[in-house]
Amino acid sequence: MAKKVEHNKDLLNCMCKECKKTRRDLGRKIPPVVVPLRREPVIKKKRSGGHNGGRKVIPIDWSVVDKCLISGSSGVQTAAFVGVSHETLYNRCRKEKGVDFSVYLLAQKQKGNSLLLGKQLQVALSGNTTMLVWLGKQRLNQTDQPLAKQEFNGSLANLLDVMHLIKSAEDFDALVELAKEKSAKEIKHVEV
Repeated sequence: MAKKVEHNKDLLNCMCKECKKTRRDLGRKIPPVVVPLRREPVIKKKRSGGHNGGRKVIPIDWSVVDKCLISGSSGVQTAAFVGVSHETLYNRCRKEKGVDFSVYLLAQKQKGNSLLLGKQLQVALSGNTTMLVWLGKQRLNQTDQPLAKQEFNGSLANLLDVMHLIKSAEDFDALVELAKEKSAKEIKHVEV
């Protein structure tokens, strides 16, 4: 036998058959009333130090970065030495230094080249040149090879070719006479 449920005067909480039927009928005819929940406005609290969350900002010691770049390190090598990713280094350079990292790298590298040239001269004058010659070749693109010979045009080139044929003083005198005659003819030709 079914258990008899007593009627409760609260329609929503009563479990008797009549109240259930009434709730069911009411549910079909009247749409339920949705009461919106009242929410408190969300206020973001600023953290001390001007940082609102996210990853902790890693300080970059720019004097260390400068020394690395002056010595010839790349941006990736410098970032690894400082302890940040290369993207972080590039972004922070743009933000803190106000220039693109490639411009900053070039300026520091040129400063290093200038320091190297100065030291090279100082040590070369004191006597030890082996390491400085190697550094000059590696960093400054210096070479052992002499400059390429310049090619001469016209009469100077002809004169140099003829001078190789001179074996004695008589040959030289003959060449001087020939040159005088030739220059006299050219002068007359220009005057006409």
